[in-house]
Amino acid sequence: MFLKADGTEVWLRSSRRLAYLSLAGEIETSEEYTTIRSRLCRAYELLPRVASDDAFLVSELEDGGAALIFCARPDKNCALLLLGKFVLSGERRTTGTVLEELGKVVGSCIDEISLQAGVTIRFEVVQPELAMGDFDLQ
Repeated sequence: MFLKADGTEVWLRSSRRLAYLSLAGEIETSEEYTTIRSRLCRAYELLPRVASDDAFLVSELEDGGAALIFCARPDKNCALLLLGKFVLSGERRTTGTVLEELGKVVGSCIDEISLQAGVTIRFEVVQPELAMGDFDLQ
């Protein structure tokens, strides 16, 4: 994770202000991280220089240009990041419907990552974050 000048830790670094939603937790397994990482590299595109550790592009959502990125560290801390705008197309939706659909997309994504990596992933914290930029350097 990146340590910003204000003392907060964030998963991503960006040349522009980039807000995202972070679901943070940990990978639960006795396996070494290198084994888990090799499975993730086979299943997903590794995004270099985006995160302080590993970042994998898990899904690009068609409407709104959003993406789900899975970040992981050797200490097995991890996060699923929602970048961009989550949009439902079609008929008019209620706030509850949008949140319900987002929950389904995220749940499905977590299940897929767990299956591909052969591990259990538990998320404990949901929070908005602002990517570290050049303006945050200490």
